[in-house]
Amino acid sequence: MAGLLTIAVLADSTDLFPLLGQYLDGDRYVLQYFTSQSEFLAHVEMVKHELDCLVFDAREQLLPVINYLYDRGLILPVVIIHRLEPNHPLSSETNPTTHLSVSSSYIYQPSEVILAITEMSDIGVAIDKAIAKFLNLAPIMPASEDSQPTKLEIDISQPTFLLQQQSRLAQKLNERLGYLAVYYKRNSRQFFRHLDRQEKQELLDLLKSQYRQIVLNYFADSSQINDNIDEFVSAIFFRDLAVSEIVKIHMELMEEFSDQLKLEGRSEEILLDYRLTLIDIIAHLCEMYRRSIPREVQ
Repeated sequence: MAGLLTIAVLADSTDLFPLLGQYLDGDRYVLQYFTSQSEFLAHVEMVKHELDCLVFDAREQLLPVINYLYDRGLILPVVIIHRLEPNHPLSSETNPTTHLSVSSSYIYQPSEVILAITEMSDIGVAIDKAIAKFLNLAPIMPASEDSQPTKLEIDISQPTFLLQQQSRLAQKLNERLGYLAVYYKRNSRQFFRHLDRQEKQELLDLLKSQYRQIVLNYFADSSQINDNIDEFVSAIFFRDLAVSEIVKIHMELMEEFSDQLKLEGRSEEILLDYRLTLIDIIAHLCEMYRRSIPREVQ
């Protein structure tokens, strides 16, 4: 059981259960099925600190269950199966009333993932996504006028359980999956493509400075270079920077070095050796992606 993701499933009927068993590998998941609202809620209360994700396929029971969980501050990662039926709580004609803000566009909490019944083969990816978003979830706290939220927020009066669950789940993922836990910690709002022009330039300037130090010390006999490369690659990974941007940084730096060598009357051939630096950086980045991305996404 250690290291497996524990999933509690609530459905109005059992027809979904075989599909979940088919697409969720028993070597990675422990599935617990319920069709009874009372049994499901009793189970969640009993093992709430061990649950990793909820899956809802309950049309009749969905809103009462969510209200119950929300009232008790039980916020967990969740995937909600959408059957696309006219009276389904997720249909556009329905505006469910829960204890969430009226302006909220979610049913249970902002990190929930909605999956159509026709896309059940992607349930593993949906669970991974729900966990990733959950780790970026934060209670709404009083903020200063100039502060800007960087995480998904939920209005909850007792945030302790949420914070405990995030800490427990992050630790479990780290112990079970190693590098894979890093994938869950990436915040898409901090991705390079979502930054404004000034933020992009500041990031590129910082990366260029780091890369310059790597190049200058690459062939030196120093163990520090590996730490520098790891730090540089991690920054690229968490910012989801394209490889083309790394190549651009390399080429700009080589051009600067070339101009300096010309002024000093020295040969530029030495710069060809630094192609190894670029290859090494890209290889490190590829390995980080290979080891971190959940296998369902690969």
